[in-house]
Amino acid sequence: MKKELLWIFSIMIFMTGCTGCHSDVSLQTIPKVRIECAVAYEFLQKEDEPCLFELTDSTHMVYRDEMAKIKLRGNSTAECPKRPFALKLSQNHSLCGMPEARKWVLLANYFDSTMLRNALAFRMSEQTNLGWTPHSCFAELFYNGAYKGIYQLCEKVEVGAHRVEIEQDGWLIEVDARVTEKDSYFQTRNMENPFRIEYPDKNLSEQRIEQLRAFFQQAEDALFADNFTDSIDGWRKYLNEDSWIDWFLINEIAKNNDAVFFSSCYMHSGTDGRIVMGPVWDFDLGYGNTPDNGCDSPVGWHVRNSLWYTRLFEDPAFAQNVRKRFQFFYGNRSNYYSFIRHQAASLHQHVERNVSYDENIDKLLLWLEQRFDWLNKNL
Repeated sequence: MKKELLWIFSIMIFMTGCTGCHSDVSLQTIPKVRIECAVAYEFLQKEDEPCLFELTDSTHMVYRDEMAKIKLRGNSTAECPKRPFALKLSQNHSLCGMPEARKWVLLANYFDSTMLRNALAFRMSEQTNLGWTPHSCFAELFYNGAYKGIYQLCEKVEVGAHRVEIEQDGWLIEVDARVTEKDSYFQTRNMENPFRIEYPDKNLSEQRIEQLRAFFQQAEDALFADNFTDSIDGWRKYLNEDSWIDWFLINEIAKNNDAVFFSSCYMHSGTDGRIVMGPVWDFDLGYGNTPDNGCDSPVGWHVRNSLWYTRLFEDPAFAQNVRKRFQFFYGNRSNYYSFIRHQAASLHQHVERNVSYDENIDKLLLWLEQRFDWLNKNL
């Protein structure tokens, strides 16, 4: 029944032009977002500010909220001229056909000249074993009357109905090198960066933090133990294998720079208590879009070189399962190419320097083709 509901939802989103599913948006249906705020676009910071939020399609107003709130979000992207925002509605509401919620994100995609890398990763993810994948729609943003370009109105990664659904005592955690003293986090002995606790995010006791740390330490110890491939006491006792494979492949195909457990590496509690990887997030520097760590080259390993995945690949059964699962993505590569072309066609006349835009789309397609070929030969 759940699969049937997801299929119905996908059809609805297709009709409304959501990029998280089969989107083929015409130029006339790209929505417009209007923000009116007392704080200027350039000066908004990471504290909530009251605003008017209005979403319209090509013919009529879809939603208006005079009691919404907006704030700056992101890390390196927060310093960019095209600024990313977090949006909080006064009540749960559906936007662009997506399920009702209060919290949303306006992704600027400043570093991504195609504006499609996050949408592409979401497209790959929604067909896998990762459970919930963020949905989104492209929209033109007008802030205090000034046009600010194409944004990606996106569901926020959070625990809740129609988003990351967990058991009552479950958790959502992100490996994040940028934690602050205000965050609840812990570290294990081998993982270089800390685990930031996204949920529960309020009134979290030191005892609960220690319980989570101890559990992740047990998982890490099992992974690096001599008997780590043991079917009962090895790493599979703690890690949900299917999700760890799919998350790896989506990020390795993209050669996603931050996915070596630096940031935006989410995981949550499964119904059986094991660690489930996902949801996927933050791919604007993926698919050849940064020279850092050799990620601009379509050849070579990246995510596989991270500590936990290096160890997982020492398990012959895991390596074989990855090779088998890769064929699902490889077999669907023409669908991903089509997705890029269709999305690019919908955005073409909404971006400046169209010739340059087309060239960047061609570069993305070529890089992805070369990446698939290299992985197919080397997995």
